[in-house]
Amino acid sequence: MFIILKETGIMKFSKRDMLLHSTMCIIGGFMGCYAIMCRSENLGSSQTSNLIQIFTCLFGRNIYDFLLRLCGMGLYVFAIIISTVLGKKTSCNMEKYAIAVDAAGLMALSLFPVSINPIIGILPIFFMMSTQWSVFHGLGEYNSSTIFSTNNIRQCVTALSEYIIDKKSQQKDKSMFFGNSLLWYHIGVIFGFFACKFCSIYGSLLCIPVVIVAFIFASFENAHEQKCKCAT
Repeated sequence: MFIILKETGIMKFSKRDMLLHSTMCIIGGFMGCYAIMCRSENLGSSQTSNLIQIFTCLFGRNIYDFLLRLCGMGLYVFAIIISTVLGKKTSCNMEKYAIAVDAAGLMALSLFPVSINPIIGILPIFFMMSTQWSVFHGLGEYNSSTIFSTNNIRQCVTALSEYIIDKKSQQKDKSMFFGNSLLWYHIGVIFGFFACKFCSIYGSLLCIPVVIVAFIFASFENAHEQKCKCAT
């Protein structure tokens, strides 16, 4: 069991929660590498570069790419809306939903030929990663993305620096948590590199076993559900 100390007490992350979070980090790293290696270095996991390209295409009068990237932005936003509505208005198991979206997206990606416009080639990734981020965005009070690294690096380094200065155990645990996210994310990147190097666009199919493992972990009850049952 992974234990994180807090000023108000002790928060425990179950082995199930940590395993699922780490597995989703692998998928996030894999998808980031896949998009870069197979789709002309266009990253579909976040919208920062896509939004920049939307404006550069607009003012550069590249209307076709502008519309494609706008479509990507629309898919990213639409995925967030769907996840929010399902989470608030239905009893849908959101973890399984996000994992199912990843599985469908991985299969869809193998259908887009190498010669297709790379933006079209990452349209499924926009929807997949937005959905994954909406559902798997950390544990407890720690917002730890499973689809990109920037905030995880900042949180890990900040907590480690504070631990070196103040020697507080909670900062050490926090640094280890975000370090864990970074570790498994980049294991996913390495996996994605070899999958894409040897299988090109069909490398996406090699990530399906990882998705199956994630689905198995998601099938176990999480710590919150167990507490609720005990309380009743």
